[in-house]
Amino acid sequence: MRISTSLLYQRATIAILDQQAKMAQTELQLASGKKVLKPSDDPAAATRILDLNRYIDTIEQYQDNAGVAEARLELEESTLASATELMQRAYELAVQGNNDSLNAGDRQALAKEVDQLQEALLGLANTKDANGEYLFSGFQRDTRPFNDLGGGRFGYNGDQGQRLLRISADRQVADNESGFEVFMDVPSSGGGAQSAFASLYNLSQALKNDLATTTSIDDVRSAMDKFLQVRAQAGARLNAVREQKDANEAFKITIQTQLSKEEDLDYAEAVSRFNQETLALQAAQQAYLKMQGLSLFNYM
Repeated sequence: MRISTSLLYQRATIAILDQQAKMAQTELQLASGKKVLKPSDDPAAATRILDLNRYIDTIEQYQDNAGVAEARLELEESTLASATELMQRAYELAVQGNNDSLNAGDRQALAKEVDQLQEALLGLANTKDANGEYLFSGFQRDTRPFNDLGGGRFGYNGDQGQRLLRISADRQVADNESGFEVFMDVPSSGGGAQSAFASLYNLSQALKNDLATTTSIDDVRSAMDKFLQVRAQAGARLNAVREQKDANEAFKITIQTQLSKEEDLDYAEAVSRFNQETLALQAAQQAYLKMQGLSLFNYM
């Protein structure tokens, strides 16, 4: 079989172009730090990389949700701690006011402090989070939940909903308590339920009218117990969220390690390969130049 000079030139040119393409690919890998630049480079690896990135995106969304829940539950816990301390003070005033040695003027002074406590409790119940959303409005987060209607009546404008946030593939957590449950649905000494605000109002009225505060002592203590109960529930969820955040972060690190193995470039190997490709290109170019000098006319 005779091989023409043009065929030799064509093969030599193809060899040079192939080496240049390999070098260009390696240069891109070195510049990006990735060994798979497009799906066609390694379809199986590209699919695994895509799946791993999706896992990471999902975990990051779980972490975002957990962060929101953690912040709101921390705020709820601290708010309920303040409400508990407030009711503790009201309880002390109720016990003090029930002392027969006090006169009407003494009880009037105590009533003024109770009124301040009632106003402070209303402020706590209308707490907003960092996003300007009310903490105890249920799903109605833009609606101020509580207002004083006067005459010992207090209104609740929210609902009894609890927003559930997904913090893992199989775990959801409520990031709030219903304000109705916390502040309105408090067992009373007379049976049934009344609001914590009303308990303070009734205590104030008893003191102002120089009456016994026995009933108010029980009602204020009931409200205090309710705050402690709800705070414990919120604290348990807060601990669960923090534990899940740690678990999510550990899983994310595992996935990122797998992703690195799939897509990150081995620089030492790539540099060595680039040097070999450079030598191969030089050899192909030299062979091409020598071939150009081959002609029968050179020997005539």
